[in-house]
Amino acid sequence: MSLSLISVRRPIGTAMLFLAVVVVGFVSVSRLTVDLMPAVDMPRISISTTYEGVAPQEIESLITRPIEQAVSTIEGIDK
Repeated sequence: MSLSLISVRRPIGTAMLFLAVVVVGFVSVSRLTVDLMPAVDMPRISISTTYEGVAPQEIESLITRPIEQAVSTIEGIDK
């Protein structure tokens, strides 16, 4: 017997099975806890350097690299 033949011969049983699946799905969804914005602890620091009228290479060598070297000596920093 095929599934469609059983469904046609027993429409009330098919409807009850469908209703049970819908009810179980609704109960499952209502009990499901979904957090759209979970709390994620990602400590991070960002340092930006600007110096108007100076070439990017000079900013890197005069400002950015000394700051990176000073910050890299702090313990617990990966990169």
